[in-house]
Amino acid sequence: AICSEIAATYYGLDILDKGIEDDPNNYTRFLLLRTAPVRIPPGVKCKTSIAFSLENMAGALFKALSVFALRDIDLSKIESRPCKPDVMDRLERLAWGMGGNMLMGNRQFRVEAPTQTGEPSQKRQRLANGSSHYRYLFYVDFLAPADEPNTANALKHLQEMTSFFRILGTYPRGSMLVGLDNLGLQVARPIASAVMKKKRKVGIIGFGTFGQFLAKKMVSDFEVFATSRDDYSTISADLGVCWCTSLEELLQQRLDVLLISVSILSFEGMVRRVAACIAKLGLDSRMLVVDVCSVKVHAKNTMLVLLPDTCDILCTHPMFGPQSGKHGWNGLPFVFERVRLVDARRCEDFLRWWSEQGCRMVDMTCELHDECAAGSQFVTHLTGRVLARLGLKPTPINTKGFESLL
Repeated sequence: AICSEIAATYYGLDILDKGIEDDPNNYTRFLLLRTAPVRIPPGVKCKTSIAFSLENMAGALFKALSVFALRDIDLSKIESRPCKPDVMDRLERLAWGMGGNMLMGNRQFRVEAPTQTGEPSQKRQRLANGSSHYRYLFYVDFLAPADEPNTANALKHLQEMTSFFRILGTYPRGSMLVGLDNLGLQVARPIASAVMKKKRKVGIIGFGTFGQFLAKKMVSDFEVFATSRDDYSTISADLGVCWCTSLEELLQQRLDVLLISVSILSFEGMVRRVAACIAKLGLDSRMLVVDVCSVKVHAKNTMLVLLPDTCDILCTHPMFGPQSGKHGWNGLPFVFERVRLVDARRCEDFLRWWSEQGCRMVDMTCELHDECAAGSQFVTHLTGRVLARLGLKPTPINTKGFESLL
């Protein structure tokens, strides 16, 4: 079989020969397929591939491509492939059933009734009238992600002109994020392809209840360091965590990931201290800074304003804690937003670790998170505090509803 090296590594195949192509100008594109799309982190240059078909009329292709020219979207490739009309019709019907108007524009389908004996079919009538034996599929690559607002508007405009339209995928260009390590959060690698890697260093600021809760899980996969305003050196030693007596000592460990686990009231002050220490000590600031605050917009804006531009930023909110997660994290929601990334692979590795713990990964903007949390968490915390103030106690005539409140 002829395949890519990635496919051979994934399936544990022996590579018999490489570079077998005898024409240096010939290139083969290997595609990685999956059921759910991979979200490309911000800052990574992308390419998007689409396929579409048009009604056969003068200027149709010119009008279709103009949606990109009007929005300054750079095209890198355009190809046309002939397709038999009956095959194209089946393809359009299939896409219609899968995506409806979103994929098929305004095209309508008519079910053709069986013809009586001696009546020419519509196919024969088309040929007799001089219609083309083929219709054409156009394949276009352009240098932009499909979910970018400008691109999304162009694609929506294009769908209005097409009889068939499909986004084949968005993927990094320039050989970035290529390999098994970057296939996305839902891809399980076979044991044969697993390679022992040096553990990444994770530093935790704030080693209270929640910091210790995270460290217990992380020590098996990361080299974990921690510091806090109180002395937790004994507890950290029991957990296998390296204790640092000061923030300066923690930042001097050449961390890959810095996780800030402090209260929302202390968060801004701590981020200022981190930025000041980096500047004062002249430290390498190329690390991923992660917060776990329950209020996301404040954390996002604080880190964007105060941290050096060389720091990557990932906003997260594990929607669980020591009580709800004491029996495992399987199915528990983990909300995140990639805010600023230079080293995208490091961020994806860190997110993959949460996914491997069983978390339900929720890719959500900080703004939407706070909007959702304002309703759900407000009601939960308010009800809990009211019940605590009331001091409710069990009675001999408890109802099911009353017991659920207790």
